[in-house]
Order: sequence, then C-alpha cells, then structure tokens
Amino acid sequence: MTTHYQDRPVLARGRAVVGIDVGKNKHAAVAIDPQGEKLASIAAFDNDWHGVNRLEEDVLCVAGPPEKMLFAMEATGHYWMPLYHELVRREYQGVVLNPLQTNSEARTRIRKTKTDKRDAEGIARFILTGKARAARIPDEDTEGLRILTRRLTRLTQMKGDVERAAQTLSDRVFPEYAGCLSKPFLPSGRALIREIGLTPDLLTRDPDAVRETLMRVSRRQIEPDVVDNLVLSAGVSIGVRRAETALNEELCSSMNLIEYLEEQMWDLEMRIAGCMDGRSSPLSSLGLGTSLAAAIHAESDPADDFPTARQYAAYAGLEPTTFESGQMKGTNTHISKRGSPHLRRALYLAAFVVYRKHEYFARIYRRFRKKGHRHQSALIVVARRLALVIWRLLVDNRDFTKRPPKT
Repeated sequence: MTTHYQDRPVLARGRAVVGIDVGKNKHAAVAIDPQGEKLASIAAFDNDWHGVNRLEEDVLCVAGPPEKMLFAMEATGHYWMPLYHELVRREYQGVVLNPLQTNSEARTRIRKTKTDKRDAEGIARFILTGKARAARIPDEDTEGLRILTRRLTRLTQMKGDVERAAQTLSDRVFPEYAGCLSKPFLPSGRALIREIGLTPDLLTRDPDAVRETLMRVSRRQIEPDVVDNLVLSAGVSIGVRRAETALNEELCSSMNLIEYLEEQMWDLEMRIAGCMDGRSSPLSSLGLGTSLAAAIHAESDPADDFPTARQYAAYAGLEPTTFESGQMKGTNTHISKRGSPHLRRALYLAAFVVYRKHEYFARIYRRFRKKGHRHQSALIVVARRLALVIWRLLVDNRDFTKRPPKT
C-alpha cells in the first residue's frame, strides 16, 4: 500500500479515483476515471459488512482492480475509521483528507447544491487536481500509545473538573476551609470529609476526633496549631447551614471519585512507561517526564513525515498567522491553531518545563516578556521554538545540547 504523508501531494498517477462521503450510518461514493468521466456511483450504502460488499460490487470493481484505483475520504471525526481500515484489509489503496481542504474546494462551485453524492464526487475530482494533501495515519504501535496518552489527558481534565466542583461545595458549607489547609483535598482532607464531614457543626462537635483523624492520616505532618485554627474557624464560620447532609454526601462522593481517577491515572502512567521502555526517546534530554514525552511521540511519530521543522510546527497549530492586503498589514502575533490540539497542548505543557531548566529557552522567554508580552504569550513562543527543536531531535535521533552541532 502506498503511504501518503502530511503536506505531500496525493497524485492519482493514471488511476481511477473513488470519492467517499462518510456519514455516521450511511455513506455515498462516486468513481471518476483519470479523464474526469464518472464511472459509477452509489447514493447511500450502510456502514456494515453488507454495505461494504455493495460498495465493492457497484463502484470499486467498476473503477478497476485495487492496483489501478484509489479511494479517498474525509477525516470526519472517527466515523471514517471502520470503513477505511476495512477497505485497506481488502487490499485497496486509499487516503484520508483534512475537511478544511475539501470544504475550501467545495466553496468554488458556482451552484450552491450540497448532497452526499455531490460531496463524494467533489472529493474524487479534488484528488485529480493534484492539490490534495493526505492526513497522517499512525502505525499500530503509535496509535496504541496515542489512545493511552489521550485517555490520560481526559482523566486529568476530569479530575480537575471534580476538584473544582468540590471546591464550590466546600465554599458553600465552610468557606474558611480553604484558608485553613494549604491543599484541602489531599488525603488528610479527604479523610476528614469522609469520616467526620465538613459542616461546621460536625467539626466543632468533637474537636478531638478532628485532631486524631488529621494527625493519623497525615502521619503527624500537620501542626497542632493548624488543627486548632480549623476548629476555631468552624466555630465562627459563615457557611450557608442549609442542606448540609446533602452537601456532605456530595463531597464524600467527590472525594471517592477523585481517588478512583487517581488510581486510573497511575495505572495509565505505568502502561505508558512500559510502552516507552522500548523506544529510544531523545526527549528525556530536555527534562520532560515520561507521560509528557509519550504524548509528544504519540502525536508526532514518525517525525520525518514532515519535510521541515516549520511544517511540524504548523501541524501543531503553532505557526503565526499573517494577514496582508494592499498597504494594510495585519498582526502576526496569533497562532493558527489549525493542527493537532493534542500535540499543541503537549508542547505548551513542555514549554513550562524547558524554560525553567534550559537557559536557551529561558532567554527566549525573558526576551518576549521584556517586549511586554504576557506570560502565556511568551510560553507560546517558547512552545513554537521547542517544536522546531523537537523535530530536529526526533529526525536526527540525538539528545538536546546547549549548543547544536555544527553539521
């Protein structure tokens, strides 16, 4: 099977092209020969085994043998994946296109007509123009790592959401609680919520039980003055004093959910570390953690898909935008954000690490801060420069050094 990479043209090379408009349950397909004549079409076929058989009999076989035809479809969410991989298993050659390309081509039509069959024909004719660029499809190992790292990201975001919701509940029932403990939802705070409760009445009813719980769970790391201040604050709290039983139950449920998510995250981190053991990653030389380095590998590999470092940065959506027309020149301080949001997030988080650990990135950060840029904007600049460095490290498979080699 011929593989097409990011930013490299997809050429028909004398083959017939079958455009497929992908939907959730039904798809449409149109076959076009190299001269642009329509060979066959099917307005709708089901997204199952029988539907693929119908596509093969009515369209694919009419277009020609597998080695003399090419199918193309849009990367519409995840709906394209089952059909694409089923056709690949049947030894057909195919590509997946970014919808941004096909949508821009569709806007050039004079007649404003839109049907699934018309969209499928437009995909096929777009391939024949030679302007199409195929989306990246990772290999099986990289796709497995990608699933693990993206799931870890989702769990991390879920944990943050639950903690913020729990904070709003604690602010209602005992608003002074956040000022008593530096980190109110650590194991000692969770044990206090589960075993005693967080309502001021429960905390002031038995101060000795509060002290014993916090000392036991924290292994006597909490100072007695902190516990006394907590009980004293509970005695004069301005909490709402309404629906306290329901609020305590909700807080207990939130603490249990946070612990469950932490267990899942720990298990995922161990699995990700196991996957990274078999890879020689140069990203550790930047001081990145295993999970963060794995997220960058999962979204980047293989890095030599990108001919230049700038194309890699553009794939991450970190390329600056420019708008000029005549004598009017717009700003180029905004990033495009037209790329992988997962890779962009990983590079942004990595920028937090490298600008503190490496003087090379710290100078870039300080220079843009002196120009008046905000902390976030300066970190975005560091993230873009980091993308250029990471591309070179991955392509050359070498560690990061303070001064790059002469060659």
